[in-house]
Amino acid sequence: MFLAELEAALRDAATVDPSTAASLGEFVRLVRSITSLRSLAASLSWAQNPNYRRNPPDATFLDNYGYAVIAGPADGPPALATDPRLALGVLLLGPRAHYPLHAHPAVEIYYTLTPEGEWWRGDGPWRREPAGAVIHHAPNVRHATRAGASPLLAIYLWRGDLATHAKLTQS
Repeated sequence: MFLAELEAALRDAATVDPSTAASLGEFVRLVRSITSLRSLAASLSWAQNPNYRRNPPDATFLDNYGYAVIAGPADGPPALATDPRLALGVLLLGPRAHYPLHAHPAVEIYYTLTPEGEWWRGDGPWRREPAGAVIHHAPNVRHATRAGASPLLAIYLWRGDLATHAKLTQS
């Protein structure tokens, strides 16, 4: 059920922006290879963007934000598998955490695993997305995320410039 819904959502997203079709197809193949995220949990190494570690957006952000790489370049954060073409992993935000406006040159696709998350892209507005939503961010488009009363967990895929970390932008 999960994979069928994901494939349908990704097909819909690809019709909106055909340039992402190859990334979306690879995303489906990679998600198919992850039979259970829960079974990977003990093997994941959690990381934080070094730009945010140097200058956190607020006093509680680093206590409520992290990501773990499942597959990615060898010179990136610890990953379970190495692939120089992509970064695939999970994002975790604590309850009510706000990941402020930021941008990066990589194409980014999220697949939400929890409900109640809110997502901002470009000029907005905030959109509440259910579990199972696919969210696409084109290169260098400002975007933000915030969790509801429960933690936010989402699978992410980055393609393109993987070496340049996201940077916070002005509102």
